[in-house]
Amino acid sequence: IFSKFSVKKVMMVSSIILPIGYFFFSKATNIYMFYAISAVVGLCLGLCGMVPMSTLITRWFNEKKGLATGLAFTGSGLGGMILQPIIGKLIVNVGWRNTYAILAALMFVLVVPCTVFIIKDYPSDKGLQPFGGAPKAVENAPVAEDGMTLAQARKKAYFWMFLPLVTLSSAAACSMVQNVSPYVTDLGFDPTVAASLSALSLGVLAACKVLLGQIYDKKGSLFTTVMSLTCLVAAAACYGSAVNTAFLYAGIFISGLGIAYTTVGYPINTQSMFGKKDYSAIYGNVASFSSIGTAIGSPITSMIYDATGSYRMAWFMWAVVNAVAIVVFIALHKMAEKDKN
Repeated sequence: IFSKFSVKKVMMVSSIILPIGYFFFSKATNIYMFYAISAVVGLCLGLCGMVPMSTLITRWFNEKKGLATGLAFTGSGLGGMILQPIIGKLIVNVGWRNTYAILAALMFVLVVPCTVFIIKDYPSDKGLQPFGGAPKAVENAPVAEDGMTLAQARKKAYFWMFLPLVTLSSAAACSMVQNVSPYVTDLGFDPTVAASLSALSLGVLAACKVLLGQIYDKKGSLFTTVMSLTCLVAAAACYGSAVNTAFLYAGIFISGLGIAYTTVGYPINTQSMFGKKDYSAIYGNVASFSSIGTAIGSPITSMIYDATGSYRMAWFMWAVVNAVAIVVFIALHKMAEKDKN
């Protein structure tokens, strides 16, 4: 879609339909209505979320792409940290239906004006060059046509190695976000401790997205990605070994850079390996596999808990998975660099 149509126009339409979908959630009377509305909402989230924002950053930044990406995706952590307790109180006080209607109004007031008045497809739309300068003068076209098409990327072995790697890393990261709270209560800690740790994890994640973007700018793709995956390994090991809150706090702080990789690292690695020529189409594939990982990660962890009566086995499994991911990423990164040369 973003290879053929204006990112701004697609985001405008999606940002208008999205709050309408949330409003209709408040009117749903059976599960099938929820399914139908969720399909529309999910599509709109995809069309005004990670893929278009990453595409815009690629067009607008030739330098400091990591920092720009980290800043752009910080909102997911901050938004969750701020809105979760507010939404919880709204549900208690006004009911879930009215809460959906309030969220719909909030989205319309905050998101639609951004897509209408702020978003621009290319720097040239405002008479500017990308940050860091453009290699050649362009008008209403991507800053640079370097890299591969999606068809060319699909012929590369490292493309098919990268996609399952993205799925597994996203699954591990999602598990750490969604299962920490029940794990803490399962260990016997007070629910207030679980709530505070959950809120802390979102705050740490927001800060780590900006930090990780800066590290990508300074240290490059290979070093930063290996470091992030190592953090996921260490964090999972901390959770699996937890005997007191010190292990849990350590896991939360260590996991920040690892979980941030799943939003900041994927677009940077995609451009690094495949270039800008068909970036939105290639990154669309990457984002799809990331969404699959996000969808299956928490259920897999929960299934392991049901089978073993503990989350510990799941944490150690994710530690091993990401240790293997480090080795695989080093191999595919070398393949990509060799292909460039």
